[in-house]
Parts: sequence; C-alpha cells; structure tokens
Amino acid sequence: MKISKSFVIEAPGKGTVKPITMPEISEDEFLIEVRACGVCTTDRRMFQGELRVPFPVIGGHEISGIIVSGRFSEDLQVGDVVALDMINRCGYCFYCRKGLDNLCLNSRKARVVEGKYLIAGGFSQYVVAKRQQIFKVNVDPEVATLVEPLACCINSVEKADIQAGESVLIMGAGTMGILHAMLVSLKGAVPFLSDPSEERRKFASSLDMRALKPEMVSGELSSVNEGHGFDAVFVTAPVAELPAQAIEVIRKGGKIVLYTSIHPSVNMPLDWNKVHYSELSVYGTEGRRKVDFARAAELIQSMKLNPLITKKIQLEELSRELSNSPEPKDQRTIVVF
Repeated sequence: MKISKSFVIEAPGKGTVKPITMPEISEDEFLIEVRACGVCTTDRRMFQGELRVPFPVIGGHEISGIIVSGRFSEDLQVGDVVALDMINRCGYCFYCRKGLDNLCLNSRKARVVEGKYLIAGGFSQYVVAKRQQIFKVNVDPEVATLVEPLACCINSVEKADIQAGESVLIMGAGTMGILHAMLVSLKGAVPFLSDPSEERRKFASSLDMRALKPEMVSGELSSVNEGHGFDAVFVTAPVAELPAQAIEVIRKGGKIVLYTSIHPSVNMPLDWNKVHYSELSVYGTEGRRKVDFARAAELIQSMKLNPLITKKIQLEELSRELSNSPEPKDQRTIVVF
C-alpha cells in the first residue's frame, strides 16, 4: 500500500497536509503518481466555503502524473505521462445516453478514502483512476495539467460554431480567456480579448493577441462586420454585468456563451427584447465531455502553453494560495510534487 501526502480541507478556510493510505486498486483501475495539479477557481471557492461540499475533502482536478501500477496493455505502461479526466461519468443515466456526459446525474458521487471525500483528489501524491479516465500525453507533466481546462474551453467554443473569418470577443483575459482565444484562432477566426487589468492585457499582447480595455471595445465595432458587431462573445470573467454588455456589441443572429459561473449566484440584467428581435442565441456551458478531453489531450501536444504556467507552489503552500484570488500578473498556478 502507498502512503500519500495529501492536502485535506477540514472546514472552510482550514486545510492541512496529512498522510493517507491509498486503497488497493481494482482490475479496471490504475495507481497514478501525481506530478502536478492546477489550482482552479473551483478549488478556491471550495476552500473559502462558497461551494457546498462534504468535509473533510481533497480537491484538485487538473491532474497530471505518471502510471505506477495497473493492468497494463499496449497503450499504457509504467512511467507513461498521463492527464486525468476525473469526472465520474456513469455512462447509463439520461444525460450520458444523450451524449452530455459532462452533465452526468451521478458525477457528484465522490470517492471516500479514510473518511476524506475526493473531489478529484489531485492535491495528493497519489490518485486512483479508472482506465477510461486516463489519457496518455507526450508533453511535460506540468503542461499536461492544462488538458482539463483546455477541454472545458473546447466544449465552450464548440457551442458557438465558430467559422473561419469571423470576429469573436472574449470578455476576460485570464487563463480561460487566453485558451478561448487560442482555440478561436485555430478555427481561423479573429479573437479580441477585453480585460480591465493592464497586466493581463500585456500578457495577452505578449502572445500576439489583441487585448483591449473594456471601454475600448465599442470603438472597434466599426471594423467588425461592417459595424454590425461581433459574431460571437464569450464571457469568461465572473462579472454579472458582462452578459448585458455582450448584447450591446454582438451582431444580429450572433451567439453569446456564458463560460463562467458566478458565486454567490445573482440575477443577471438581460434585455429580453434585444435577444428576441436580434435573434441572439445565449448558451451556458459546464465542464467538458469525454470527447472534449480526448481532443484536448491530442491538441495540447501541438500548442505552446508553457507561458500560461506562471506560478509553482508546494503542497504545504496551498492553504495560503487558496485563501486568495490570483494576482493579475498570474495566469495558472500549479502544485508540483
């Protein structure tokens, strides 16, 4: 049995590093040694008590590592670098059968190890994953932590059916906004990023992306679709006013995608008639489907995502990190083992 040093959240705002004994793996499972795990906004909300979760809990869902043991086959061997899709997709509920396995009715059934709930459980030296949750990648384990967020962005971008030559506005130049812009570019469309943070705009510009102050967006409309507005707008920053602002800069027949959630939940101001008369489509997007994760695992090997990892910490520094919102100068923070 493996003893795994793990970061356990005992209660909101209280986390400690403790040893836990990993369970024996079953025939369809693999033991993974975690090499890196991204710190997501969801993890911060969980630690700060904004999300209702069972305690004690081990979070961390942007996981990469190497295979330690399992029933090996031609495609998986000891030492392979893998990214893990730790959603529990049952495969048989209504939504799984509809191809919407990201909305699986059984996805919230967390595994329990020594009385600790695992909401993915990547803030730990070891994790156990089923075969269908494991995706072999040919990138550095630190970069492989971005497979999960990239998969979520793929699911989002697909909602808007982006076509080559279209103009797309992305509200928010954090990691998810940057990933959206990269994916939009790969489709042959032209992305514009808006963000009030000068540091985030400078970061986007360093990646040859066009980044604007929010108040400058309306000034760009004359050069977009003969002045009619953007073909699509993605809201990637958790600001309740942004959807209403998106309606003001999108063309008739355009698509608005609400990528981010907002906590605590609020009612958004939205002009019903503008949606109606302009035939706008407004989409929500949640997580990623298994097919999105598979595509991300392939795509990441041809993308240059190293610059997005701007901060690396140890497991013992996680309490301090989760207590705060990321600084504007930071993109992705990862825990390294």
